[in-house]
Amino acid sequence: MKRLLRWAGLGLAGLVTVALCLALGAFAASEVMIRRAYPKAPVRIAAATDPAALERGRKVAILNGCHDCHGADFTGRLFHDEMPILRAYAPNLTLAAAEQSDAELDRAIRHGVAADGRTLWVMPSEAFARLTDAEAADLLAYVRSFPAQGEALPRTQVGPVGRLGVLMRKFDSAPAMLKAEGAIELPRVGAEHEAGRRLARACIECHGPALTGREVVGAPDLTIAAAYDLSDFETLLRTGVAPGGRRLGLMSQVSPARFNALSHEEVAALHGYLRARADRVL
Repeated sequence: MKRLLRWAGLGLAGLVTVALCLALGAFAASEVMIRRAYPKAPVRIAAATDPAALERGRKVAILNGCHDCHGADFTGRLFHDEMPILRAYAPNLTLAAAEQSDAELDRAIRHGVAADGRTLWVMPSEAFARLTDAEAADLLAYVRSFPAQGEALPRTQVGPVGRLGVLMRKFDSAPAMLKAEGAIELPRVGAEHEAGRRLARACIECHGPALTGREVVGAPDLTIAAAYDLSDFETLLRTGVAPGGRRLGLMSQVSPARFNALSHEEVAALHGYLRARADRVL
């Protein structure tokens, strides 16, 4: 019996050792992927300086959710805490703006690479990459209008479940997502809908580069917009409440903070584009 127990103990120790080695190997592999460096894209841009730039930049920031993550005063915050998946901190942009050039800030925003060369995670550069140079210049002017204040925040932490997602390519860095999605264009559905198409860039972060949805955040294909008349669509964007008093998860959380920046005419243009896209797809 003692011999049997001894062999059983050795077998169990062997299994534990193998499991530990596999876990350490998975951690090491995910760490390599998380720390993978991407070349610094050549960037030449300067913050806009005309009197209307701040208001234009403010609208760009609101529509694209900059304040959702970085806070009302851009001093950063812990905006997602779901360990063992992810603990995501948005950095203090007021300190970054005080230390970095316009090109370095733009490289982080539209290319997903920090000033020190780090690869950024949970930064939707694949959406911001669709901004024109003029829009990016307005956004930089707006960010720089906030005085340097507050403290530097920790970097985003990826937990064991999140690392498994990294290994399975369910969770990727900003440059990797940009590389995979950057060349995908929003469908063109006629010159009369170009204004709505431009506004639909604000939907890419959640609904994907072609607006076909993102499984990871539960965002559907926006062909669903065809089911809404303009009044219900505008109510959803401004209040987060769908017909029948329904709340739609992330959409209901995000839309009031972002889409109240749109005028009624802009909401109508976005609705018209999404319906025209849906008609073409369906």
